[in-house]
Formats: sequence, C-alpha cells, structure tokens
Amino acid sequence: MEIRHLLSFKEIVEQGSFMKAAQLLNYAQSSITSHVRVIEDFYGQPVFDRLGKRVVLNSFGERLYHRVLPLLAGYDDLCGLKNEVGEPAGQLRIGAPESTMLYRLSPVLQKYKSLYPKVELIMHNSTCPDMRGLLRDGSLDMAVLLDRMVDEDELICKPLFDEPMCVVLPREYPADELIYSPSHAVLYTEAGCSYRQIFQQLLADKDIKADNIIETASVEVIKQYLLCNIGVSFLPGIVVRKELSNGRLKAIPWKSLNPILIQIVHHKDKWISPAMKEFMRLLEEAALGWSSAVSG
Repeated sequence: MEIRHLLSFKEIVEQGSFMKAAQLLNYAQSSITSHVRVIEDFYGQPVFDRLGKRVVLNSFGERLYHRVLPLLAGYDDLCGLKNEVGEPAGQLRIGAPESTMLYRLSPVLQKYKSLYPKVELIMHNSTCPDMRGLLRDGSLDMAVLLDRMVDEDELICKPLFDEPMCVVLPREYPADELIYSPSHAVLYTEAGCSYRQIFQQLLADKDIKADNIIETASVEVIKQYLLCNIGVSFLPGIVVRKELSNGRLKAIPWKSLNPILIQIVHHKDKWISPAMKEFMRLLEEAALGWSSAVSG
C-alpha cells in the first residue's frame, strides 16, 4: 500500500465516484479501481459496499478515511517543504563576544527578525578561542568574532570592519597617558579575550606592573568600574563612546598594523543555509555603515 493508493481512496470519498476521482487525479478509471483493490487486499476487507452500480463507504471505510486525512495532510506538508528551501527558517546558532553582541549586532538582529521571523536565533557569548572550537565541532553555525586575523585550515574568516580600540581612563585619572597609578586597578577582560593580550603588552611596554587586578567577562561591568574611578582598561571605543563624548571618561586611541577586526567566521565545510546567508548579508550591509561613521 502506497501514498498514491490512499490519495485515490480519499478522492473517491470526496468526489463521490470512481470516475470523478480518476478525472481529478488524471488516472484511468481502471487504475483507481486497482488502487482500492490494493487497500482492500492489505486490510483483508472491503472499504466500499458495492450496491448495484453504486459504491458506498462502509463502516470500516469511514474509520480508514478519518485516519487517512491527517496522514495525507502531513504528506502535503512534506511536499510543500520543497517550495520553502530558499526561505530562511529553522535554527541559526551564532557566537559573538559581548561587546559586539551589544553594540554592533543589536540593529542587525532587529532587522533580521523583522524580515525572517521563522528563524530561531540562538546567540552564544564567549571568547574568540572558545567560539573557534565550537565552530570546528559544529556547535555553532557561524560566529562574529572580534579578533586579529587568524589563519586556520578548518575555518573561513571574512574581515568586515576594523574596530577602533582604546585605553580607557577614569575622568579622575592623574594623567592623560597610561602610567603606574597604585590607586587604580587594571581592569582585565576574561582570559582568552582577544584584546586582553594587547592590553597586557601595552602595560609591559610602559614597564607598568599589573599588581592590582580585577578580571571580569563583562565589558559593561568594566565600564561601570571605570565610571567609579576604580581602574583603567582596554576596550572597543564603541563601548564607551557616549561616556567619552560627555567627558565622563577619557581615552587613548590605539593603532596597529595588526588591528582588531570584526569578522564573519564559519567552518569551511558548513552548508550556508538561507538563514545564515541572509544574516551574513545584513551584517555586511551594517559594516558599511560602521565604516562610513568612522571615516566621517
């Protein structure tokens, strides 16, 4: 017994005759008759009563008809999936560091969800090395990393934007440059953070010993500590842009021939689904706006 046999059975019931069902399904009437015979042979009993030239659905046929309806509805749904292959849907797992997630991706996510509500976005916040590992083992579909470019055989990295970085100082800091200040802690992001190592090198270059340290995974916590005159840190400029403009914090811009970049990263063997492709497209569009804002 096959789906086509059940489809024929359904149409016979709904059209009221073998002939009308055959015309609708573009079968010869003998084919429709053979489809019903297959069903009856499978169950070992008739589904129609033959009353002279009339066929009438019997009690078993009634039971079968009501069982067949949800089955064929599911079959139609499966067939309809072919028309949805190009439509973004399903689950999309994206990794990003906290600062990028909060200050760069929010407008992208808002636009994406308004366009593609059928996509379930799962956002993962971690360090760049951790997210590379999750990309390699398939736990993430893609990541928006904030890091220097790293060549890896398994991963494809597309740079989008040179993120301006800076040493951030409290307003009450005793200098406009980085100095040893025993009353100010060194505010580190968590171990493994791409730009923590840069900050450590900056301190070493100035022979500043980091003997008073506070470490946290949250850039928002670091910003609050800066505002409370607790210490100094190294952050993406966008995190403290508002506080710099209103004079609540001050900063020393950082430049390098090997900058920190926002980049799209995914496994080289990963299928780029429609959902993933559209997220990348919107992200690239947004990055053009970030670049224009910086150059302007």
